[in-house]
Amino acid sequence: MSNTAVTRSDLNCLMIAALFLCDGGTVGAAERPTPQPGLTREGIEFFEKKIRPVLTEKCYKCHSAGAEKIKGGLRLDSRAEWMKGGESGPVIVPGNPEKSRLIHAVRRTDSSLQMPPKEILAAPQIVDLETWIRMGAPDPRGAAIPSPDVHAPRLNHWAFLPLRDSAPPKVRDKKWPRSPVDTFILAALEKLKLKPAPPADKRILIRRATFDLTGLPPAPGEIEAFLADDSTEAFAKVVDRLLATPQFGERWGRHWLDVARYADSNGLEINLPYDNAWRYRDYVVRAFNADKPFDRFIREQLAGDLLPGNGDEQRYEQLVATGFLMLGPKLLFEPRTNKLEMDIVDEQIDVTTRAFLGLTVSCARCHDHKFDPIPARDYYALAGIFASTATLAGDSQPMRGPPRWRERPLAAPEKAKAVEDHAAAVASLEASLQAVGEKKKALPGGVSSAELGGIVVDNMSAQLTGSWKESLYATNFIDKNYFQDGNTGKGKKSARFVPDLPRAGLYEVQFAYVPRGNRARNVPAIVHAAHETRTLLIDQTEPPPIDNLFVSLGAFEFAAGTNGAVEISNQGTDGFVTVDAVRFLPTSREIAMKGHTGQTAKSKPPGTTMMDRSAYQLLDDLRELRAKAPPPVPMAMAIQDGAVRDCRINLRGDPENLGAEVPRGFLSVLDKTVPPPSLSTKTSGRLELAGWIASDRNPLTPRVVVNRIWHHLFGGRLVESVDNFGALGERPTHPELLDFLALRFVEQGWSFKKSIRALMLSSTYQMSSELDPIACAKDPENKWMWRMNRRRLDAEAIRDAVLMLSGQLDLAMGGSLSPTNDVPLRTVEMAGNAPVSSTRRSLYLPVIRNDTPDLFQVFDFADPYSITGKRHTTTAPTQALFMLNSPFMLEQSRRWAEMLLAMSATDDARRLASAYAQAFGRPAAADESERALRFMAEYEAALENKEPNLEKRRLLAWQSFCQALLASTELRFID
Repeated sequence: MSNTAVTRSDLNCLMIAALFLCDGGTVGAAERPTPQPGLTREGIEFFEKKIRPVLTEKCYKCHSAGAEKIKGGLRLDSRAEWMKGGESGPVIVPGNPEKSRLIHAVRRTDSSLQMPPKEILAAPQIVDLETWIRMGAPDPRGAAIPSPDVHAPRLNHWAFLPLRDSAPPKVRDKKWPRSPVDTFILAALEKLKLKPAPPADKRILIRRATFDLTGLPPAPGEIEAFLADDSTEAFAKVVDRLLATPQFGERWGRHWLDVARYADSNGLEINLPYDNAWRYRDYVVRAFNADKPFDRFIREQLAGDLLPGNGDEQRYEQLVATGFLMLGPKLLFEPRTNKLEMDIVDEQIDVTTRAFLGLTVSCARCHDHKFDPIPARDYYALAGIFASTATLAGDSQPMRGPPRWRERPLAAPEKAKAVEDHAAAVASLEASLQAVGEKKKALPGGVSSAELGGIVVDNMSAQLTGSWKESLYATNFIDKNYFQDGNTGKGKKSARFVPDLPRAGLYEVQFAYVPRGNRARNVPAIVHAAHETRTLLIDQTEPPPIDNLFVSLGAFEFAAGTNGAVEISNQGTDGFVTVDAVRFLPTSREIAMKGHTGQTAKSKPPGTTMMDRSAYQLLDDLRELRAKAPPPVPMAMAIQDGAVRDCRINLRGDPENLGAEVPRGFLSVLDKTVPPPSLSTKTSGRLELAGWIASDRNPLTPRVVVNRIWHHLFGGRLVESVDNFGALGERPTHPELLDFLALRFVEQGWSFKKSIRALMLSSTYQMSSELDPIACAKDPENKWMWRMNRRRLDAEAIRDAVLMLSGQLDLAMGGSLSPTNDVPLRTVEMAGNAPVSSTRRSLYLPVIRNDTPDLFQVFDFADPYSITGKRHTTTAPTQALFMLNSPFMLEQSRRWAEMLLAMSATDDARRLASAYAQAFGRPAAADESERALRFMAEYEAALENKEPNLEKRRLLAWQSFCQALLASTELRFID
């Protein structure tokens, strides 16, 4: 390369060339998943849960075969009909929501096309419709369902049958199996005349195991120690060491947080921060590190508040665990309270049944489940349990906006009660202030004539002469407004107030006006009484002495009816004249002789209204109450039992269209296998539900959990649909092995670590990912596990590995975000994709719904709105672009380069070898070393005319080399 001026294009070419320094090949090269054509199980599930209820509730009245009149010739009750379209053509373009007229109609962006005509769909419903169309608008109505199991709901579906303990099968190859797991795998392979792949290289194996158990790369010293250990227990020692590290809980806790739809904010239309969600996250990490029995883990998350505790710390831990039920997104601005409540109940049913049972029970909200034997009665039996659970704060918090989720103090009972009582008292005062504020909105002047004594004639009822101007500028007047003469037309304007008096007698007359310095000092007030007419002059620059509203004009005899009047004129005035109201108060002669009747409000601060006095007192009370707040204690998102009740079936899922009441209970499909316990009328039933799910006799729970473990270690199968064991899910590839693992899991105390250890010590886990063309031809998807699946690292492991290589990874565990090392979590940061400057593990970064960091989005982070037992793995150009261009990658590659250059007593060849060992866990091949050293020399030379400083050129060259390693496929994949 010549030493001519280097262009940006030249440097880009050098950077791209650098990406070929490693065996990983081109950036982003990987095994691309093949999309399934046609209707998929995921599509059907999304339609049944999200789309059918909206169409049924909002559209069928006008656009179905059952409609009295089909509007616009459009039907939406079958795929064939909406594909055909209506009088104006198709309204849905599968795959393209922007070209779908249905989306334009529900967005209401076109005044001529707005549906539904009489209401606006909630924002999440519109998003669901957009997502559905983007998915290709999967619609099973009238279509062939992609599963041999899906005909009618069947009680003998494999997942509902009791666990069967099968003896490990006999195999011909006696040497390969290390454990019973291997015999089940090998037996299936031998039937297909396939052979398992050879064992993985030790370097590959320890890298695989370290990422699987900790989410971090192995240190070079750990690799060398493993290579030097020739004992038969060498790998077992590695596994035991990794299981004992605190990073194990962080890695496997994150897997569970995917399922628990963990987030640090609410999402949806009001993305408020969940300030204390981190306590649940840390609870999960501690649970996995302590190898908490999974049945106990279930009970604590569903009913920790109802379990006895051995001391305060355990009680607090159990309260925090119930955050599992609190973390879901909530449509807090839903105006219908019963709809909001049932939406929260539905979300809790969904996460509970999918996380622990692998069933889509929430699909039975609107009707009996279409594919599984789960009637709507069973759904509402469970709904009664969760409807008897208090999720939102019991006391409204009006000054803080919409309803809030419940938070409970983590303190001794007496301290907790003091905090809760104080919070309730504050909320009560805030509610009173809110009521005052709302009243003030309805009454801009702050005073209602209906609340004043006597007969009040407001300015709006006065007989006006001349042109008076309506005014609202003051803050102390009666009803909606007052009038002022504009300081014009003197002698030509008057307001006549005529009362309708119930009886003749003596009445005190009071005139209300709005004072100010520019008012007239001689406003004529003419009283037309029964026996006299008297004119008084009012100085409107002075505040009215009665309640800051009225001045007394005296006591007068009036006849009954409308014979009397009070007239206010601007005759002879100099300044503005205001009129607000006139009040007539029945009185006696004795009182009249002493002055006005005294029918006024209580004392008040100068310049305040009657209503303001109430607000001032409330504000004083609120300030005083807050000043007396008990010492702050830690708070946790935690549920508690509410009013215990049974639910009525919501016909078509509509909480305002109620059917029969259903007693609280469980899924009837398992009645014979797991007899349901009786429920108390005094508690919600969550504790009994948790025990029923965690029962040794429940076949679903252990099957689901061991399948999740298998999935995270092997990258796929036994049951590919990890969150759906129903008829729409996949059948197990090795059903006997699945039950064998489930039974061992229960027998070994529901221990995650024991199950993980047993699987990792198997020959199946220790196979290489080497491709066998013959086996691949017979089993291209590797259903039968003839080799180890090659897997891409998830987003967190990529980021954490990059930070570890650059020497920046902060391994501090737990806690809320530290202001010294992390960007504080604030509501304002949810407005856009806020930069994440923390160097802590990715587990501890805030998960903001609607605003996940770029790296997380690009590398398929779990959707925090959904239960995600299996993340999607995509290969997209944006991934390579992120690795090349993101400020994060540029910064970390520079820091790694600085570390390598700072190595003492070494040369570039050794630096390069160290970089390969750190990044890939292997030495650089001779040709790789030669290419890398040549690349850096050429890079430095290319920069010579642009950068005269040799050290800076050297750093830039090494930075480019380091970024090439970080961006390589080999770093992002484990074999």
